[in-house]
Amino acid sequence: MEKTRNQRVVAGLKKHLLFITLYLILGIVLSVLYYLISPKYYRATAAILKPIGSIETLDVTTKSKTTEKQDTGTELFMSILTSRRMYDDLIQKFNLTSVYGISNTDRVREILQASCAISASGQRVISISVVDRDPKRAAEMANFFWENLDRLLQEMTITTAKKNRLFIEERLASTRKALTQIQEQLNQLQQTNKLLAIKDTGEISALATELMTKLTEKKLELERIKRIYQPEQPEVVMLSAEIKDLQKELDRLTSYQTKLSQILRELKAQESLYSFLTAQLETAKLDETKNTPFIQVLDSAAVPQKVYSPDIKKILISISIIIIGIGIIVLFFDVLRFLGSI
Repeated sequence: MEKTRNQRVVAGLKKHLLFITLYLILGIVLSVLYYLISPKYYRATAAILKPIGSIETLDVTTKSKTTEKQDTGTELFMSILTSRRMYDDLIQKFNLTSVYGISNTDRVREILQASCAISASGQRVISISVVDRDPKRAAEMANFFWENLDRLLQEMTITTAKKNRLFIEERLASTRKALTQIQEQLNQLQQTNKLLAIKDTGEISALATELMTKLTEKKLELERIKRIYQPEQPEVVMLSAEIKDLQKELDRLTSYQTKLSQILRELKAQESLYSFLTAQLETAKLDETKNTPFIQVLDSAAVPQKVYSPDIKKILISISIIIIGIGIIVLFFDVLRFLGSI
C-alpha cells in the first residue's frame, strides 16, 4: 500500500515536471514569436564633454571658483538640451509628426521626450541617448542634439566680447563707406580740374609758387610797358590778358589745393581709423571665441546594430523565472502532500 502511494507521488512529480518543461518550451516559443513580430527599437548614444570656464551671460557670484564655473556651464548645456525649442527643432528636422503618425505636436513632443535620455555624469561627460525604430534616424537625432546645441549657443550667448565685436563691425562698415565716398570726391575733383596726375599737395604748392612768380613778373612787365605804350596798344592788351589767365589759373589751383588738402587729410584720418578698427576687430573676435562656450564631442552617435527593445534575453529570462517559479511552488505543495502536511 505504501509502495503504491509512493509510486503515485513519483508519477505526479514526473507529470508536473513534464508540464513545467512543456510550459517552459511553450513560453520560450511564444517569447521568440513575440520578439520576431514586435517592432524593433534601436538606441544610439552620443557623448559630449562638460564645459569648463565662466559664461558671462549668467550671474555667477563667485567667479574665482572653477567648480562653480563648470557647474554653471553644465547647467546651461543641460537646460538647452532639454528645452522645448530643442525638441521642436528635432520634430521639424526629422518630420516626426509624419513618422509617428500624430498631428498633435504636444503629443509628439511627449513621445520624443520619453524616447530621449540626457544625463550628466560625474566624469565630465554629458550622455545623449535616443531610441527609435530606425537605427539611422536614431543616430542622426542623437548627433543633432549636440549640433543644434552648438548653433543655439552661438545664437543665444550674448557676451561683452560679442557686443564689442558687433559695435566694431558697424563702425568698420561706416568707415569703409566713408572711405569710398572720399575717394569718389577725390576722383571727381581731379577730373573736374584735369589734374589727374597731381595728388601731392607739395607738388601743387610748387606749381602755385611758379605761377605766382610768373604772375609777378608779368605784372612788373605790364607796369613797364604801360609807361611806353597806350592802354589800347596790342602789347598792353595781350599782356593784360595773359596776366588775367595766369591769375585765373592761380586761383583755380589754390582752390584745388585747399579742397585737395581737406580731402586728403580726411582720407588719411579715415584710413588710420580703418586700420585701427581692423586690428580691434581681430582682437574682439579672439575674445569672443574665448568667452563663447564651445562643444567638445567625445563620441558621435554611430548607427546601432543591436536591437535595444524588445530585449530577447530579458524576455526569455523573465518567462523562465516565472514558469520555473510556478513549478517550484507546485512541487513544493506536492512534497508537502507526500509528507502528509496538507
